[in-house]
Amino acid sequence: MARTDVEFADITVLVVDDQDYVRSIVAQLLRRLGVGHVLESSNGSDALQILERSKPDVILCDIKMQPVDGLQFLHDVRGGIAGANPNVPIIFLTSASDRATVQAAIEGDVDGYLVKPVSAEELKTKMRAVLARRIGERGISWKSSV
Repeated sequence: MARTDVEFADITVLVVDDQDYVRSIVAQLLRRLGVGHVLESSNGSDALQILERSKPDVILCDIKMQPVDGLQFLHDVRGGIAGANPNVPIIFLTSASDRATVQAAIEGDVDGYLVKPVSAEELKTKMRAVLARRIGERGISWKSSV
């Protein structure tokens, strides 16, 4: 049986949000949860550049951003653009909760969806579930080449 527990101290999380304040709050929450390394980006375009040189364990991403929004970023990552691992877990952390946006995220193969504001406990629970599911599906780290 595959190991499905997650040690937050051992993971890297990329936070993608165009609002500096929100990014800062989410990064602080992650550090309080014991996440080992937090990367930050202000939009999907910059985040793709980060993915060229870093391999985060999970990505927390807003949807409404410019010039590349979260849905396009999700599409690009799942397509392996810029060398991004298409299997990296992506959780949308957004204020967009309308049916069409949620459906587009599901169709884009998002791993999780949280509506702002989010508590530390909600974030921890969602991250654990998403990471455990990814490990369980493959029996190996999603960081491995597929």
